[in-house]
Amino acid sequence: MDRKVGHEMSEMEILVGELKAAHADGKGAIELALLARDKLGSGFRAVPFIASFRLAFGIPLPVLQRAQAWERFGLGSVHISDEEFTSLLSPWLTHE
Repeated sequence: MDRKVGHEMSEMEILVGELKAAHADGKGAIELALLARDKLGSGFRAVPFIASFRLAFGIPLPVLQRAQAWERFGLGSVHISDEEFTSLLSPWLTHE
């Protein structure tokens, strides 16, 4: 059991590193979210999405809970648009 937890942590650490690198290369909220979804594959769910963006960018939990309703994720019955998703995350993802 401990071995599995350690394995998941290393996968999360890798994802967080990839998200940070992609952000440094100028990727925006939508591109970063799609990267996370692609990397997590069948493991993509609300909790891993929230955890990866919180660890990578320090985005507050309430913001990420709203962002998980993004229409491209298909998680749950309430959906938000690309524009709302980008707007929600932009304070933490804006390049200076």
